[in-house]
Amino acid sequence: MSKLRVSILFLFPFHLFSQTMHGGLEFSRTEFNFPKAENWVSRVDTIEVTNSTNKKIHLLKQNDPKWFEIRYPAKSLDPGRTEVVEIIFSPKEKGKFNLSFPIYHSASQTPVNISFKGEILHFDEFSDAACPSFSKPNLKPVDFELEINVLDSATKKPLINSFLEITKGEYFSQHKTDENGTFKQRSSINYHIVLAEHAGYKSRFAAKHINPKNRKITLELPPLLVPLTAASTGSITANPDTASLTDTVVPIATANTTFSLTDYKKNNIVFLIDKSSSMNKPNCMPLLQSAMTQLANMARYEDRITILTYANEAKLVLPGTPGSDHEKIIAVINQLKCGGRTEGGKAIQAAYKNAEDNFIKGGMNQIIIATDGGFNGISENETELMELVGAKVKEEIKLSVLAFGQNRFGKAHLIRLAKQGEGLYIFVSNEEDANLKLTETVRLQSKIK
Repeated sequence: MSKLRVSILFLFPFHLFSQTMHGGLEFSRTEFNFPKAENWVSRVDTIEVTNSTNKKIHLLKQNDPKWFEIRYPAKSLDPGRTEVVEIIFSPKEKGKFNLSFPIYHSASQTPVNISFKGEILHFDEFSDAACPSFSKPNLKPVDFELEINVLDSATKKPLINSFLEITKGEYFSQHKTDENGTFKQRSSINYHIVLAEHAGYKSRFAAKHINPKNRKITLELPPLLVPLTAASTGSITANPDTASLTDTVVPIATANTTFSLTDYKKNNIVFLIDKSSSMNKPNCMPLLQSAMTQLANMARYEDRITILTYANEAKLVLPGTPGSDHEKIIAVINQLKCGGRTEGGKAIQAAYKNAEDNFIKGGMNQIIIATDGGFNGISENETELMELVGAKVKEEIKLSVLAFGQNRFGKAHLIRLAKQGEGLYIFVSNEEDANLKLTETVRLQSKIK
């Protein structure tokens, strides 16, 4: 079935399950609820709309409402055709907003209303330049040179060849500082998280909104009081701040094929799967699919498996299903595709709702987040999110993490999240891990003592 994508320029929206069927068109999102914006910068987002009819549907152009620019596709939506509607929202006033605009189409006499709610505390002074207007197609977004310096906090001397990880949304890159303890690269207006590590020093990170006038980040690393050396070889050991990021938390026993109700509790497992573009790597989505398939083959009728995905929005792709329905579960797993940005923090709320809907009294109820570490919503609202996870533990719903890839900063947050959720953090790096670790984790957690 074909899908229509609607692109929207805006800042980190919270949108969960606002799907609307309207005259044969299914709009995946009609409501956008935004958190408080400390530094407003416009950006692109998408709405997926599915044409479920066998007839041509026209999108009807209207005059642009105040603060909006709308660019409609040149062609109609034939059955099986994908088109794009682009929308720029350019507010001019600070404070709370609650706005909506209609999208009309030929299959209905009434419009679909798209709503925007949120609050703007401040505008970035380059917010307009960050996202050019449709009326100026040749105008390029502003870019500039980002400069990062890493220093010894005691001596203020530069630390040469320090490890850096720069995260923007779900995307991250890893680098080394030069002979001056500096790293430079072209960048754009955005919220940046920079992690710095150096042998013999505690790691540090900085989270900062970057623009052409605020483009430098300095990280001062404290020296460790005791040198980190391995007694047997004299080699430097891993930094304790990040060593756990690649450690296996779950003890892997010899292959165990038994999963009886006599020895193991019933399981209610809600998978919350990151299907953003950053998961589209050989060491991410394919390994996740292998791990989930192994678990699906092990699951029993009394178990319940739910699968939600998140990227631009959260989507329920498999409602609570008996574990014995192996073919149905595996078919959904095999259809998982990557694409979009990571907007995960708010998606957890939808996962908890599904866990509550399928709650098994006396069973093992948990959410398992599967991600490469890019998970917007944690670093920005970590306190609120941790409180939610801790509160759900008291309601007997735990939270574990199935981690992939090499995003160190993102995983540090996810480790804290798993600990708060009284679950486990499991790092999957290869096919052997995928074949064993998830199934062994579920056995370990649901074992009747």
